[in-house]
Amino acid sequence: MLWWTEELETGIESIDKQHKSIFDKASEIFNLGVNSNIKEVEKIFIFLMGYANNHFYEEEILMMENSYKDFIEHRRQHNYFIEKIYRIYQNTIEGQVSEENLNDLKLLIIEWLANHINVEDKKYIKLMKSIQ
Repeated sequence: MLWWTEELETGIESIDKQHKSIFDKASEIFNLGVNSNIKEVEKIFIFLMGYANNHFYEEEILMMENSYKDFIEHRRQHNYFIEKIYRIYQNTIEGQVSEENLNDLKLLIIEWLANHINVEDKKYIKLMKSIQ
């Protein structure tokens, strides 16, 4: 399990709050099992879809306002996350809460927390701090 630490803070209050929210939600995700209530699983997907839409929009506006040179690649990663969440959601809702679907979701969250937030987001934050 990954934990929120001060090292992950960007110094942008709204971004940090959004990042913390997905770290907090991760504990619920990792507690899901095949016997989990489908309504609880749906609530997690609703959260993730809302997080992606709102958070990515805010990040991408900041990147464009600051002429971030790797904006297109960063946005591609955001789109990948959204597509993957929708695919896992569709597989879960059409079928059932399966070990395979839950593992796909958990792996995506681990990759997102460890790589995207910890590595990719730090790149554009570093640029923004150098401009200010």
